[in-house]
Amino acid sequence: MTGRLFTKISPALWSSSRFHSMSHEAQWAFFYFCTSPHATSAGCYVLPDLYACADLHCDLATYQALRTEVLAAGMIDFDPDHSVVLIEKWFKHNAPTNESHALGTSRRLADIPSERLRKKAELALAKVEEARIAKLARDDATREAKRIKRELGIGSSLGSDRSNLINTQYLRGKSP
Repeated sequence: MTGRLFTKISPALWSSSRFHSMSHEAQWAFFYFCTSPHATSAGCYVLPDLYACADLHCDLATYQALRTEVLAAGMIDFDPDHSVVLIEKWFKHNAPTNESHALGTSRRLADIPSERLRKKAELALAKVEEARIAKLARDDATREAKRIKRELGIGSSLGSDRSNLINTQYLRGKSP
């Protein structure tokens, strides 16, 4: 067991033409790939055929046919030389939520024996991390701008009061 407590599966899956192109058995297999006890936070992991057969309670030919169908639909990628499964678009729904999570995910990817799938997953992780870091920077800038406005009294009711005081006849040099 990986220690992973849950996996996000988007409701948008039900409107996916790729998902609906598969048989119900292959759809079930896709859910297995996403939620398997062998899956990791990286969405890319080693899955020997016989482990999957034991988990799914099916024979090898059935499992391989299901995996081929899920692969053909573009829902996973697979490296038969290393028994590595990569769930396509994994990080779209399971992106790291913080720096520690991203670091742990990156470490998991470093252990993937398939160079092709490891690089593919690392690229996908880098893209979501870039977006997460950019959002943090925007959020920090917004918070800082709000702090400065508060200090200057801009945009607050206090700022409006100051503006109104300045615009009195007395302060404009006209006595009442």
